[in-house]
Amino acid sequence: MINKLKNLFISKGANYFIHPTAILYNKKNILLEANAEIWEYAIFRAQGAQITIGENTQIGPYTIMLSGDNGIKVGKNVMVGPHCVFASGNHEYRNLEVPMRFAGSFSNGPIIIEEDVWIGANCTITDNVHIGKGAIIGANSVVNKDVQPYDIVAGVPAKKIKSRLSL
Repeated sequence: MINKLKNLFISKGANYFIHPTAILYNKKNILLEANAEIWEYAIFRAQGAQITIGENTQIGPYTIMLSGDNGIKVGKNVMVGPHCVFASGNHEYRNLEVPMRFAGSFSNGPIIIEEDVWIGANCTITDNVHIGKGAIIGANSVVNKDVQPYDIVAGVPAKKIKSRLSL
């Protein structure tokens, strides 16, 4: 099934799938490349910067992407499991004079996921994180630091377990 959504950036000639229950806010800041898939109940909030989903990439059910001020770029051939959160921003917690809810936000940098990455279920990816080509993120991990190409990481916070290059 191929959907067409008004005001959504689509790579030229791209086919894509967006499940009818997925919610996409500020569609003009969302770019889907050929054969991208967004599954059940995923939520994309591209309020500030752009969210880009690469060619042949699959975003699992209930995944949330919050673009913040610096955005999210997911490369091609990426698998994102269900219930993942990509948060490219933070609540402003440093100003003690204003409740955090009303103090605004900040971001230390974008989230960048290179190609051929597998992100397991229930993972959180924070702002200013770069995940290298071919990496694997174990289920239930919190990634708050860069991941090198082909590394396998897991845990809270995520730590390197081994490299796919040494298997």
